[in-house]
Amino acid sequence: MVVNDVQSLFSASLDELELTEKQKAVLRASLQLFAKKGFADTSTREIAELAGVAEGTVYKQFKTKEGILAAIITPFIQQVVPKAATEFLVSIEQSASLNLEQFLRTIIINRLTFVSDNLPQLRIFIQQALTKPELLQQFGKMLTSLIAGPLGKQLQKYQKTGELVNLSLTRIVQYIITTILGYGLAAILADQPLEIKKASDEAVVFLLHGLKK
Repeated sequence: MVVNDVQSLFSASLDELELTEKQKAVLRASLQLFAKKGFADTSTREIAELAGVAEGTVYKQFKTKEGILAAIITPFIQQVVPKAATEFLVSIEQSASLNLEQFLRTIIINRLTFVSDNLPQLRIFIQQALTKPELLQQFGKMLTSLIAGPLGKQLQKYQKTGELVNLSLTRIVQYIITTILGYGLAAILADQPLEIKKASDEAVVFLLHGLKK
């Protein structure tokens, strides 16, 4: 079953790590509170209460709030990003019979819906990505896997049928992703709701203008 929210992917990823139940509870509670209230406005007391542990346990396990944030980033890099990418690849495979315009619309709506459903959580990770090169490296690996996997094969099919320009797959995927990111980042950083239909309509027109043969 496809899970389309970061909180659930994160929670599941913790079960794959060697952590105590109290550590998992603290990290789950922390992500929930950081997303809801922001990192600066969340206290360790609130984290402890939501996690169902003593505040001293939070300090003992993670020392500081910054230590908690660092512990959240690790499973995000190692587990959440790859799982989200895998789910995206599944949606691409299910869209293989569509024409280019339909395909672009489907994947754009898919990713913008993911962003819209996870704005608070994604804001935390975008802010961290600005100072943590390992996060950007993980996104780079995801881009490579998209090109080598179903997305690259689908785009090659459109090139063979004459629907898509004969640019390199890397360049085409970069155009698609940066277009989607433009709408997603604007919503994440401005803390504004994302108008998915309007944004997807605009993005499809823009991409078709540059990519359609």
